[in-house]
Amino acid sequence: MKTQIYNLIILDKSGSMGSIAQAAIAGFNETVGGIRSAQERFSETQEHYVSLMIFCNCEKRLVYDKVPVDKVSELTSKEYRPCCCTPLYDAMGISINKLYNEIKDKEDATAMVTIITDGLENASKEYSGAAIKALVERMKEEEGWNFAYIGTNQDVHATSASLNIDNYMAFEDDEAGMREAWAKERKSRTMMYSRMAEDHSKTSAMSSGLRKIFRSRSNRENKNYLDLSAFKHRITPNNISTLRPGEIFVFGSNLEGRHAGGAARIAVNQFGAIWGQGVGLQGQSYAIPTMQGGVNTIQPYVDEFIIFAKEHPEMTFLVTRIGCGIAGFTPAEIAPLFTGAVKVENIHLPEDFWRELI
Repeated sequence: MKTQIYNLIILDKSGSMGSIAQAAIAGFNETVGGIRSAQERFSETQEHYVSLMIFCNCEKRLVYDKVPVDKVSELTSKEYRPCCCTPLYDAMGISINKLYNEIKDKEDATAMVTIITDGLENASKEYSGAAIKALVERMKEEEGWNFAYIGTNQDVHATSASLNIDNYMAFEDDEAGMREAWAKERKSRTMMYSRMAEDHSKTSAMSSGLRKIFRSRSNRENKNYLDLSAFKHRITPNNISTLRPGEIFVFGSNLEGRHAGGAARIAVNQFGAIWGQGVGLQGQSYAIPTMQGGVNTIQPYVDEFIIFAKEHPEMTFLVTRIGCGIAGFTPAEIAPLFTGAVKVENIHLPEDFWRELI
């Protein structure tokens, strides 16, 4: 059974958002594109739906309400015109409760809720801060929902904490800041989907109630997935001439194992790679084939490598810029293949891969 993931985005459209409205619109549309890509990538385990709540003092409206991601049309300035004040609590209470009531009885459904605002609550009439804090806590603990808060012109950490939200990110109050916030959110969202795909195999035989408990625990263990600075120390050196005990040189190869050039030549000359072996561990190196076709043909080998790394925590895997030399791919094409490696502590990645991922 596939996990039904309901992506609820609660987007401020108060008057102060006017200066960054176009970036907000573009960011939402690009995020929907990212969700579509995730559904294609994880088609065996996930189905994605999108809800968008836009809110100001004169309007709290679901532009999209649990729409299958493939059927979500582009948001335009016709639907999103900033004005008035910021009834954040009401927007959250209305949309979260509505979604909960409509999916609570589904066998394998969960939600990712993202709030984006450029100001503090100042206009709610139906819900208080205490009520929203309790609601968020209940959805997290009892339903296994995930929440993220993205804001500016405020103490984002303090505001998110007051709402019981562990995942938070601040952005600069201009067009560039808004676009950067959406971009970081998309990358973090993709990592969450990857983690959920991995969790699916662990929870498929569980009852609905146990799955919710598992997701709640998993969310607590991955606190503030929007803050990725902690991963920046895991950068593969540009030039590797020696390895410490337990370090593994991960290089791009070909299926025939002809290690004739680039990192593959270094692997066979210095780190025990075996001529004729195109995949897997060999000496103090690990081969990932990159020459057999498009990017999609590389993914299974990367997935196999990540599983291997998880099974061998005693080793540290230094991934080189696989596929970005003779194979002709770019970091932007290859880095997303390693989304599942971000949370694997013994996998290090090249700096330009990290730039694409964080």
